[in-house]
Formats: sequence, structure tokens, C-alpha cells
Amino acid sequence: MTQHIIKLGEGYGDVYELITLINEMPHRVQHLLVLHTNKDGQDMVSFAAIMKPTSQGQFLPIYLCLEGMPKPQEGQSHTRYKAFNEAAEKVGVNLIEFDVPPSTRYHDESLFFQQLIAVFRLNHLLPPI
Repeated sequence: MTQHIIKLGEGYGDVYELITLINEMPHRVQHLLVLHTNKDGQDMVSFAAIMKPTSQGQFLPIYLCLEGMPKPQEGQSHTRYKAFNEAAEKVGVNLIEFDVPPSTRYHDESLFFQQLIAVFRLNHLLPPI
């Protein structure tokens, strides 16, 4: 089985693309994640969707909007965070939250993605290869 992170982008619009993917394929959504990090002194969030493997080819995509939004302050919620949470409720999946290091800590973004995949496996969010 191939497990691969597909980066949608870092912008605000990319979150709506991820939400559209979730809404269009609710039967494939396995886990929805909010990744918290501190990038360049600012608390940021990333959103991710782990999908169920395809029937042909056994490809398991992990869609990711990377470090594109400031983390909402305690007691506050920004529109995209709220929309992502609503999408999770709509498909009946609980949000899972992790603290992760920023992607800039890694020499190459692919190394960061490998680290995320390892963390997801260790937490039984992804099956072993």
C-alpha cells in the first residue's frame, strides 16, 4: 500500500478545497487532523484528511493544507477552522489534534512529510506498510 501526503497549499482557499474533497467523498474519509505548530514565532495550524485506500492500486492519500492559518486564540474560532470542524461533524468523524514541529525545521519538505507519516503510523491512524 502506498501512503502519500498530497500538499494542497498553504493559503486560505486551499482549506475550502480540502473541505470540498471531504464533502464529495465522505465514504473515503478515515481521519481528520488539526496539526498545531509554532512557525517563526507564530502559532499556526495545518489541516489534514487521511482517506481510505483506493480499491485499485491500494493508494492511501493524506491531503494536507500546511501551516497556512494562525491558530485561533483561546475561546475564539476562525471561519476556516469552524468550517473544517463542521465538515468533520457532517461526515461523522472526530477531529484529532497533534502538536508537531514546523516544516521549516527540516532540510527538505519530503523529510517533514515522512516524519508526519511515521507519527500517524505510531498513533495507529495509518496501517503499517
